[in-house]
This record gives sequence, structure tokens and C-alpha cells, in this order.
Amino acid sequence: MLNKLFFISFSALLMVSCLPTNTNEQFHSDLKEIRKKGKLTVLFENSSLSYFEYRGKKMGFEYEILDSFSKHIGLPLEIKVISDSKEFSSYLNDGEGDIISANLAVSLSQKDIISYSVPYYFTHQVLIQRESEEPIRDPLDLSNKTVYVRENSAFSRRLHCLQEEIGEHIRVKSVKNDPITEDLIEMVANNQIDYTIAHENLARISKELHPNLNIKTPLSFKQKIAFGLRNSSPQLKKKLDDFLTKYCSSTHFIDLKKRYFDYLTEIPNEVILIKRGQLSPFDAIFKKEAAKYGWDWRFIAAVAFKESRFNPNARGFGGAYGLMQFMPNTGSKYGVVPGASPEIQIAGGMKLINKIFNSWSTIPDKEQRLKFTLASYNAGKGHIDDAQRLASEYGLNPKIWDNNVAIMVQKLAIPEYYRSRVVKCGAYRGHAFSYVNSVFSKYKQWSGN
Repeated sequence: MLNKLFFISFSALLMVSCLPTNTNEQFHSDLKEIRKKGKLTVLFENSSLSYFEYRGKKMGFEYEILDSFSKHIGLPLEIKVISDSKEFSSYLNDGEGDIISANLAVSLSQKDIISYSVPYYFTHQVLIQRESEEPIRDPLDLSNKTVYVRENSAFSRRLHCLQEEIGEHIRVKSVKNDPITEDLIEMVANNQIDYTIAHENLARISKELHPNLNIKTPLSFKQKIAFGLRNSSPQLKKKLDDFLTKYCSSTHFIDLKKRYFDYLTEIPNEVILIKRGQLSPFDAIFKKEAAKYGWDWRFIAAVAFKESRFNPNARGFGGAYGLMQFMPNTGSKYGVVPGASPEIQIAGGMKLINKIFNSWSTIPDKEQRLKFTLASYNAGKGHIDDAQRLASEYGLNPKIWDNNVAIMVQKLAIPEYYRSRVVKCGAYRGHAFSYVNSVFSKYKQWSGN
């Protein structure tokens, strides 16, 4: 339970998003003008909650909501990723976009600058720290600690209010290059900083990527999360509000929350039995499907082991499912739907892996080509293409995975790299580097090489 001091001056908390004060006259464009333009332009943050690309699929909790909204009003959705948080309100009010999607906490002080939709989610701020024997459990324990957050963000404002509440100094610092919250979480996970703050919904996603994180200490009451619009767009706001009011009580929205935040609770608790002398319960199927393409069946078995531990009913982040963890928009292209038989799942997985392998025909060394294939299967080819271009940019060999492109895949989580002019798919905060090492090592172990 939070200490009583936590609540004393909460009414003073300004739940301010990363939007600077902007007194410029607003661009006037409402739904009628947007329809004439022929598209709905959304200003997205490159994050798991707003918008990102994963395994070749456009994703993001907010992206999926707004994609449904754009279809609802019959307009194509144009995506504009904004790197600098300070530019959101100016881009919106200059007519460069129609809606802001950046996990915005509704702020009273910002309502002269932007309008907010009805909230689509309610969440609270939590402390992000690494697991330890003595984690911070109470805001009082932040006394004289250094916490890194974005400048002028809801989190920095919360910390300044918290100092007054606990009567102790908290060292509030920022990092150059304006890293977003997910970047700061990465820095905590990688021992570069000790503390940051995030909304609990994002913290849950990050916890799955970084098991060494502790996200259990709350620092605020629940806050309203909404989309930002121009004050001069009341018709668009009404249309979006009406849509959200119905959408947020729909089964589609419930499913969306499960896919991003609660998917672990949906994983069937199954024990997969493996007989002595077998690698999996599906060895015969792996052998049959691999033979069609001239592959070593133990390679695809190693992929399935890493993806699902041979569980044909496994569920993963973003709706990934089955033995091979197909994404919803990809699985159907290979005849694989949730609940499909292991035969169909493995056949689809082998076909996809072979297709990815063939797409890397410019990689001369077979072992390196297999590693590029694994990385693409895990991250999506677009991010690996980005890493290749970065490798060339920094004088590394773009046709060698080990110690070359692999280095740049890791760098794609750092703002100065993922904001490079050669990067097309934005930030990548996944685990392609460790994924390749894990799967390839398992394959070599099983093949006796």
C-alpha cells in the first residue's frame, strides 16, 4: 500500500504529456476537409503502445485502434512517425497530422493547445527498476535517488510533485537525444541507469522483453490515456469519441488488450511430453516437411522449440500463436490459423522459413545466411535490412551477421541509430541477437556439429 504521504498533494499533479506549450494560431481543418484530403493522418510515436513494425506487420495498441477507426469512417490511414516529442503539437496544429497517438495522459494544462478524445484506457505510473533483494517498494524510498525521465513529461512533473509530498529531494535527470520511455526502460534493463518511470500498460510489455525488471511500485493514481486532436476539429473529435465509446466496450477491444497486455494469461498450461530418443513429439512431421525443401529437419525443430517449446496452442505477444508463433496477418497466408493441426503449423512454418532463406540469396556463406534467416523470422526482414544499411554506414560488413550486422541490430534500440536516415522501419527493441544465438546453438547441438 502506498504511504499516506503519496496522496497529500496529488490534486496538484499535472498529468502533462510530452507536449510543449505552443501559442501559435491553429491550422483549421476538420472532418470535412480531411475527407477532401482523402486520408486520415496520424502522428505516431515509435513505441509498442503507439506504432511499430514486428515480423513485417504494422503493430501498436493505439495503431490498431486508429486503424479500426479509419476503416470505420472510410478513410485510408497515413502513418507519420515523429521522432522529437516536442514536435507533436506543432505538427498537429500546423496541419501535418490530424491525430496524435503517443500514449498521452490527459492534462488540464494542455487543453488550450490540443483537444483530447474520450479516454480509451486508464493506467497509472510505476517505477521501473531492476529486480534485486531490496527493491524500492515505497515512493519515500526514492529520497536522494536519481530517476531518468523525459523532459517536460508527465513523469518529470510527477517526480517534482512527489518531492513535495515526501519532503525529500529526488534527482530528476534526462538523457540527450530525447529518448522515449521505452528507450529509458532499455537502459534500466541494461544497467545503464537505475530508475525510470512508465505507465503500467507499457511496463507490462517491457517486463516480458526484460524479465530482470521490477515494475511493482506504483507512483500515481490511475490516469486517463487518450488521443490528441486540434481544438479546431470538433467534428473529427465527435466522430472519434462516438467510435471509442462503442469500441472500448466491444469484444474486439477486449481481444486487443489481451494480445498486448494480458496474452500470458491466455497461454494454455500444457505439459508437452517427449519420448526418449526424440527431440519433440512432432519429429516425423518436421522430417517430412523439411525434406520437401531439402532442409535439415532439426533446424525447423530448433525454431519451434524456441518459439513455443513445442506447444501447438501457445499464445504470444501481439496475437502470435502456435508452434511457430505466426502473427495473425502472416499465418493466414500460409494456411495456418489458431487451432490448426501441428501438421499444418509445421508445414506453414517450413514454407515461411524457406521463403525468408531465399530472400537472402545475396549472402554467400550458408551459415551466415541461416543466421540472417533466423533474425528475419524473429524481427521481420525490414529491421534486418535496416541493420544491414547501418552496418554499411558504420564500416561493417553487411553480408556477415556475426560481429557485424548483429551489432547493428542491437543498436536499433538506441535513438541516434534508429533515427538514422538509412533506417526505414524505426526502432527495434526485440531480441533478434539472442534469438539467433539461442536457436542456432540448439540446432548445432541437435545436429552434432
